Amino acid sequence: MVIDNAGFHSTKNIEVPDNICLLRIPPYNPELNPCEQVWQYMKNRFKNKRFETMESLKQWLHNMVCEMKAETIKSITGNHHYLDAFITTFKI
Repeated sequence: MVIDNAGFHSTKNIEVPDNICLLRIPPYNPELNPCEQVWQYMKNRFKNKRFETMESLKQWLHNMVCEMKAETIKSITGNHHYLDAFITTFKI
């Protein structure tokens, strides 16, 4: 699991299961956070759109997420910084 070390994302009393590894990335580096990359992709498709209601905005977001293909997500999040950190962490 990738965590970005933002102060408000931390906790002291957490038990991480053995089958989960935390990959900590430096704070203030959204380009290294795969989630931020997906949000940026979505925001680029969101700009200049106008929604009449909050419900129509929610529906648009829901459709956008549901229609994203695995290949699209891989292409968005597969930057070399993330892949290098992943390979180093897991010794692949």
